[in-house]
Order: sequence, then structure tokens, then C-alpha cells
Amino acid sequence: MQRITVLASTGLIAVAFAIAGCGGSTAATNNAQATQGASTGAAVPSAAAGGGTGGAELNTCSLLSAAQASSIEGQQYTTATPTTIAPGQDQCAYNNAAGTNLVVIVYGPSSGVTFDMLSSVQNGVGAVTNVSGVGDKAIAGPIELDVQTGDRLVAVEDGGGTLTEASSAAAVAKAIIAALPQG
Repeated sequence: MQRITVLASTGLIAVAFAIAGCGGSTAATNNAQATQGASTGAAVPSAAAGGGTGGAELNTCSLLSAAQASSIEGQQYTTATPTTIAPGQDQCAYNNAAGTNLVVIVYGPSSGVTFDMLSSVQNGVGAVTNVSGVGDKAIAGPIELDVQTGDRLVAVEDGGGTLTEASSAAAVAKAIIAALPQG
């Protein structure tokens, strides 16, 4: 179920890129490969150089360790696997004995991804609610929690149905936002 959710999310974001003209088949392919690799716990090398801020890769896993994610989520994550999906799109997959249960993606300003794009994808698959107290603005839906903070976006897929303000996804997003490099 979790793998299906992550793959469905990947496909929907790829569709959003195609509609918006912000990505191509290469980005969609890299996104699908990265998500599939994260689902199996294997590291998938990125075909795209750079990401994060100012063209430099951002290791999203350095923002929240597996131990910190375990504490927030109440599950035991043994590894955190970083992947640059495409320029400006950096992911961390937190794995436990059953496979990946938590995926965090940080979209930098160079990613071409906008909050409106994420919102459109979320609205296309189910009910979306506004979430207060997380970043500048946030929404939760069946796929993930999406947050805008300054010129960055954070997506938290924590694998368990429709997310709410009280979910651990909001706590994960707050921890990631607090650890983001400033500037």
C-alpha cells in the first residue's frame, strides 16, 4: 500500500510537471526511479546534478536524522537514504524493517515546482485541508503534507491515509523547516 501511494504520488507530480511545462520526461523518469529506489531502501544515483539551494545539492537527510524521525513518528527507522530527484528536488527516504514509511522532499527555488502545482495534484486525488501553524502555508491530503516556507516547499509522505494537522507529518515538516539552511 505504501509503495503504491508513493508511486501514485510520483506519477501525479510528473503529470503536474508535464501540464505546467516545468519538467520533461527525464525529470519524470528520474523522479520515478528515485521513488522506486527509496521504496526498496536502495540508493538510486541521480542523473541530475545539483539541487537544493543555489545549485548546490541539499542532503535532506542531514536536516532530520533517522533517530529524530523515529522519535517524531513513533516508529524505528534504521536508515535515511538521500536522493536528488532532479535539480532543486532533494529527497530523504526513511526506512524501517518493513520498507520505506516516510519520505521527505525539499523543493528549492530552482526546482520549478510551485505550491499551486502541489495543491493541484492533491486536489486531483481527494479532499485537501488547509493546515495552520506549519510554514507560511500548508495543505494536507491523501498523498502528503505540502508546506511552503519562504522560497522552498516541503512535502512529507508518511504513508497512512489522509493527513491532518495533528499528524506526525506536521511535526516532521516543522523539524525540517527549522533545520533548513537560511539564505
